[in-house]
Amino acid sequence: MKRIPVVFLAIFFFLLCTMAAAGPTSLVVGDARSVDTKYSGPFNVNLAKWFADHPVEPGKMIRLEPIFQTPRVVVASLAAAGKGQLLDLHYHKYADELMFVVQGQCEEYVDGKWVVLKAGDMHYNPRGVIHAGRVVGDEPFQAIGIFTPPPPPDDRVFLNNEITSAKPGATVGDWSLLDTQYKKARNINLDEWYAANPLSADKPWRSDPAMGTIRNQMMIAQRPSLAVHYHGSADEIIYTYKGLGEIYINGEWVKVHPGEIHFCPRGFIHGIRPAEGAGEFKIFAIFAPPQANGSDRVFVDLKAAKQGLVFRVSP
Repeated sequence: MKRIPVVFLAIFFFLLCTMAAAGPTSLVVGDARSVDTKYSGPFNVNLAKWFADHPVEPGKMIRLEPIFQTPRVVVASLAAAGKGQLLDLHYHKYADELMFVVQGQCEEYVDGKWVVLKAGDMHYNPRGVIHAGRVVGDEPFQAIGIFTPPPPPDDRVFLNNEITSAKPGATVGDWSLLDTQYKKARNINLDEWYAANPLSADKPWRSDPAMGTIRNQMMIAQRPSLAVHYHGSADEIIYTYKGLGEIYINGEWVKVHPGEIHFCPRGFIHGIRPAEGAGEFKIFAIFAPPQANGSDRVFVDLKAAKQGLVFRVSP
């Protein structure tokens, strides 16, 4: 009988240690050890408002401005005031570049040819591959550019630069930089993707890998639904393309509309689901880098969290 208190104390001590190891007592932070950014939590940005508040300055052709940046990724807004060249032929030494067209049209140099991109198109260019961009059409041009990792000042190598041996007409600037199955740039139209990959009647939601390297992974999803969780290795960027959804931010579910972009640095808690009564909810998500081991999500018991505890639970 004298051993019972000792056993009880041992079990109690073990539970305390388990609770402490599971994470901090916060509805915002899931793993404080993973947090390495200036942000105090995940947040949403309405791109229409962002572009209205950050117009192209008079006398200038373009405006490129960071919206979100961590040691793993930078997301920038790109706005152009009129037709013309954005960037001449070049390739990247360090970063993959993804550009999603929000409004207007441009032409991208892809595999030796100029290809028109319009709203709803994603352009993906692995490092080492040559590309270029120019604005066409009469509508104002707006896009977001995603670079993984954040590029240093010498990341771009232009074909008229003396440090490159690549020539106009080439499709790859430096073969030694290619570490992906993609040997050229790739364009994806979201509407065409959804039509070719419909949501099955027997499944509540669908998510498919679209492209990726060791630096990023793009997923395209329909009616995604994931309980509250955090990521231990990857930052996540979610763009709402169509429909109405909800994202869990700072302890509450917040509605997200088309044209809104969600940023969640690793270590912070978030979740996603279609809004009640919403007919469709279509998004794409970028993980930078790809989730470790295929999935680095740690799901959170909200009832425990609201009592000041955070428990890891199975997916």
